[in-house]
Amino acid sequence: MLGGFKKGWFILLLVIAFQIGSGYFEETRELPTERRPKFSFPPTMSPEEREVGPQGPVLPDRSSRDPLFVIETGKKGNSTGTAFAIHEDGIWLTARHVVDGCEKVGLVISRGQAVQVAKVLSHPRADIAVLWSRRSAPAISISSMPLRVKQQGFHFGFPQSKPGQVSSSLLGRLNMRTTGRYRQTEPVVAWAERRRIPLTDTLGGLSGGPALNADGEIVGVTVAASKRRGRVMTTAPVTLESMLSMAGVRPEGIPSAGLNAGPSKGNFVDYGTALRNQLTVAQVICRVGEQRRRPRYRRL
Repeated sequence: MLGGFKKGWFILLLVIAFQIGSGYFEETRELPTERRPKFSFPPTMSPEEREVGPQGPVLPDRSSRDPLFVIETGKKGNSTGTAFAIHEDGIWLTARHVVDGCEKVGLVISRGQAVQVAKVLSHPRADIAVLWSRRSAPAISISSMPLRVKQQGFHFGFPQSKPGQVSSSLLGRLNMRTTGRYRQTEPVVAWAERRRIPLTDTLGGLSGGPALNADGEIVGVTVAASKRRGRVMTTAPVTLESMLSMAGVRPEGIPSAGLNAGPSKGNFVDYGTALRNQLTVAQVICRVGEQRRRPRYRRL
């Protein structure tokens, strides 16, 4: 039975690899690896988006006046995303839309091999979820420092199902309204994309990955992006706190998950590679239903 389970995940990995090659995942939530969403951004910048110097003031509290954008989640299918370890007992964070509607969720641990996630708990009002698995990995700590306008950010994961990373700087707060499979409105943090390596067409698949500060600590979960405006959105700190409280999880990570240095503009590519190599940042596979064979007919 165990052999059959491993064979099932191996077949799914092969199917996903074929879909990547055929362009299937180009129909991406630019971020989720699903169908391309419809974005509606405010026409003017918020005050937090204006130039304020090398590093600006502390990010203000959420307000009903924060600009609103809309993202639509389509029908769920087999897809991929990203997760990251927050506890060495096999506890991970990801985005809700990455695992929502999945019959099986797996973490890729090596080429052609994945382990099944034992439990998933999604936030009912935000795009964040906790995963439990038997696979452990070095865990990252969560920052206790307030976010500041124009501070550096670094996003790691698997855009278009391939290793990748983005460097950014913090712009301000937005409200994200999700429609489609589920409906919710939540506060998010907007970042201006500075560098994307490699230069993928979209960031689909980076969803659920960690957003880190220059100290190598978690400041959010990457949940959405806009290629046209060069924006990356992450969960707000209050959302992280709410999810951990709901799950009864106390994170036990350390900065950079034990790497010798934090991310920077000069090293963030090698830094991302190191996080993925030690499985602190892992690819998530979502499986929706069994693949049915087409019926065969005989000529009469």
